[in-house]
Amino acid sequence: MSGCCSTDPTQSAVSADEAKKITEVITKLNYPWSQVSISKDMAHLERIWSDDFSYIMPDGTVFDKKAGFAFFEDDTDTHTSEVTAPFNVRVYGKNFAVADGDHHSVGKDKYGKPFSRKSRFTNVWVRQNGTWQVVAGHLSHLE
Repeated sequence: MSGCCSTDPTQSAVSADEAKKITEVITKLNYPWSQVSISKDMAHLERIWSDDFSYIMPDGTVFDKKAGFAFFEDDTDTHTSEVTAPFNVRVYGKNFAVADGDHHSVGKDKYGKPFSRKSRFTNVWVRQNGTWQVVAGHLSHLE
């Protein structure tokens, strides 16, 4: 898990200790997501993406949960490195947090041509029935 986690208790409706714990949980949940292009761990995405998941891609396309799964399942690239840094979490209550960061993906496309892609994202996390899940997010390419 690369990157640093930041928590500003002045933004939060919870104690600094609780905000730190929430930040740690979300950071641990985010890491396997950042590795899905390599691991193909779709079960993890099933757990952390809410049923009403909505994600805006760089071209403006809005993915629901099913389209998000298809995005990873249909990927013909070979990813060799996935790094998320920095990764920041802002806790706004015991059941609500916003995370953002940069993601760098390295590998080869389906034709064997090397790629290095950098992007920036924002993800909205909500704790529902005791489980932290992403309900919405947005991704922008940096290069």
